[in-house]
Amino acid sequence: MQNKPNARQSLASILLRTALLGAIGLAASGLTGCSTANTSAMRYSPAAVAALSPTAEVVPTFEAVRLAKQYVVENPGCDYLVGSGSSMLPLYKDHTVVVTRQAKLADLQAGMTAVYMGDAGRPVAHVLVQRTSDGWVAQGVGNATCDATRVTADNLIGVVVKAYEPTSSPLAALVNEASARSAVASLP
Repeated sequence: MQNKPNARQSLASILLRTALLGAIGLAASGLTGCSTANTSAMRYSPAAVAALSPTAEVVPTFEAVRLAKQYVVENPGCDYLVGSGSSMLPLYKDHTVVVTRQAKLADLQAGMTAVYMGDAGRPVAHVLVQRTSDGWVAQGVGNATCDATRVTADNLIGVVVKAYEPTSSPLAALVNEASARSAVASLP
């Protein structure tokens, strides 16, 4: 008996294909190379990213954090954070909730999405491009250049093992919900 995919699975499949085609298009156009002097010849492999960085599961807005928390409880050594920005498009949209698993530097592979503490003191989630003598070179899928900061044992937080993409911005949903409640509460 063959199972028919539900609408969520079909949408996830379409999004995965779109993300992969976008990444392949970027690679073909040469926009994935790192342009700093030490990393000008590096490219990440879209196939490695697809194999080693999980595609985000599209879920209702407030389910993203709940599902991430549940995953963390069920999987020791994991934590979660909410992404911000567009550097990982088309793989991860702004506000995607990513779950990380602690990892050793020796276990990292090119194509994994690693989360590390950046120079600005904020976590950065980018794809690992190449191992060097002073750490891993990382790059946002949507960025034309590699990160200046290397991923090292000292700044590595973990690798992304699960991702949840909310159907809309949680912040916008909270604002809309608050304004709807205040309008109802102010009625005579």
